[in-house]
Amino acid sequence: MSTEDTEQVVSASGAAWTFARSRLPHTPIWSRSHSVDATVAAFARGGTLLDRDGVDIHLAEIADKAACSLLRDRWKDDFPIAAYGELLCTIAALRSLLGYSPTPTAVEVFDWAREQKQKAAAEIDGPVQDFAVQFINGPYAGVILSFPGEAKGLGGCPGGVITVPIEWGDDTEPGRGEARYRRGDEPTSDGLWLYRLAENVPQGARPHITVPDQKGGRA
Repeated sequence: MSTEDTEQVVSASGAAWTFARSRLPHTPIWSRSHSVDATVAAFARGGTLLDRDGVDIHLAEIADKAACSLLRDRWKDDFPIAAYGELLCTIAALRSLLGYSPTPTAVEVFDWAREQKQKAAAEIDGPVQDFAVQFINGPYAGVILSFPGEAKGLGGCPGGVITVPIEWGDDTEPGRGEARYRRGDEPTSDGLWLYRLAENVPQGARPHITVPDQKGGRA
């Protein structure tokens, strides 16, 4: 084949490749700003109007509600909790893509609840037994936990006060602290020990259900 023939073949191949590339699906370059705008538009379709600065806190609030609902309804045999788990994973993935701080998956919510129980049990001097407790107001309203208390034969009760972590404010500089809940005198007919806020919490306070950091601890 002559040099001229070779050049013609190469030219034809290049033209064919250019034509083929033009028919491939276009993959847009990722843009955080575009992704935030797309998120705002998606919520607008559902009737929730957000500005760009409000996306972070709104997604965090959705994760908080799903986590608290999960911790409330996981005790019901006839209640499907899979949707909460899928929602938590979806929000965690979206927040990661948008560059926001992480929120927990369902597995991490359960791990967090187990750690609260273990910390409380470690502070009890003597035999420990588990009780079902429910927070009826404040940031953790509705949440039901299996919580330890001092074992006293056939009786006993969980601690008089339970403290749980909270946060407030935006994602850049959130406030951190604890909410103190005080136990009622008697359990309900269902065996739940009810807890009410023992003191005021900052406005906008929400649960601070932490997620593991890269070293395996909880942030």
